[in-house]
Amino acid sequence: MKLVFLTNNVSDEIDRVSVRNISRYLMFSIEPLYRDPLKYSGFRRIFTNHIVTYDSGGFSFLIGKIKKPPDPRYTVYIYRKLGFMERDFLIQLDLPPLPSLPTEKRIELIKRSAEYYHVMVNELGDRVLGVVHGWTREELELSFTLLGDPDRISLGSFTTFTGVVWPSKIALGSYVVKSVLYNNGRIGKKQVFKRLNLAFEILRDKVDEIFLLGGSNINTMHLGFYLGAKYCDGSAWRIASMLSTIFIPEIGRRSIGRKDVSKRLTNDDIIIMKRWWLHHLNPFKDMKISEFLKLAKQPNRVGFYYRALWNAFVTKVEEEIANEYANDPDSYYRYLLKRWDNNSFWRNVLKLVRSSYVQSKLTVYLRQTYK
Repeated sequence: MKLVFLTNNVSDEIDRVSVRNISRYLMFSIEPLYRDPLKYSGFRRIFTNHIVTYDSGGFSFLIGKIKKPPDPRYTVYIYRKLGFMERDFLIQLDLPPLPSLPTEKRIELIKRSAEYYHVMVNELGDRVLGVVHGWTREELELSFTLLGDPDRISLGSFTTFTGVVWPSKIALGSYVVKSVLYNNGRIGKKQVFKRLNLAFEILRDKVDEIFLLGGSNINTMHLGFYLGAKYCDGSAWRIASMLSTIFIPEIGRRSIGRKDVSKRLTNDDIIIMKRWWLHHLNPFKDMKISEFLKLAKQPNRVGFYYRALWNAFVTKVEEEIANEYANDPDSYYRYLLKRWDNNSFWRNVLKLVRSSYVQSKLTVYLRQTYK
């Protein structure tokens, strides 16, 4: 089953009260808590019927928001103060390398990330998800190997954990964040998706479950699920709401505010909304669509609330669509090809990953058949 963890802000009552009724799977970044670790002590008690993922804030290090990474034991301390349950996921404190860095610097960050992972596993056990990093096949394979074999890392006094234990669950950063990585010549779109494709090619037959991080865009989510991810986080429902846009199932974003940051909402879009309006997860199913849109178009906190919850709901609708094809990647490919019929960028990305996916499936089949 494919699952989306809706990414939330710990301090936002929309996340804490309303979104939990839409999804049992929630994700929270602890990045703000490095400055005030006790502010939300016992936070986990709010979500008694949920599965929670804590994100350590590694991406904030990548974009420069965290200048110096904390001690991984400090991350462990915050996780413990928030509280967690056996079924939760705790993302390791990691140090994502940009491709623009020299090779030796990328390798250094990969090794330190693996070291941090083993420190946290020693404290918290196998609920910690290691994050695979790298931009070449050699780097990605090294990263995975180091997560399984701490004896290949100089651990010093960090941990007493020894021995090779290959993780059955792995997290993988997508880096599909347009405003951060595509601008200023840092990294090209094609390079991002080639790397994502290569990573899945390496990991699909090595681990049972892959958690795609940063796949908040619904198109990225579908691509990740097609490539073999079991879990994906999603913050786009909030970001789109901030831009006064709403999601239309199987279509994409539509502007309903004063600025046209996406295509404008049309009557045809409203017809599609009506098809899903009575869905049991829709928090607004008891009101008329016209009433919802009137409230959602407001340029204030009320408007944000209605847009955000609607977008969170549509994200879970997209999760349902993905699960219709969970065991049939060929049908999933045909569905996505049709869905992106008028979107040349995503059709080209899909075709880029298709050839290696088919080859990977064949390789796995031959290995299992003739081993």
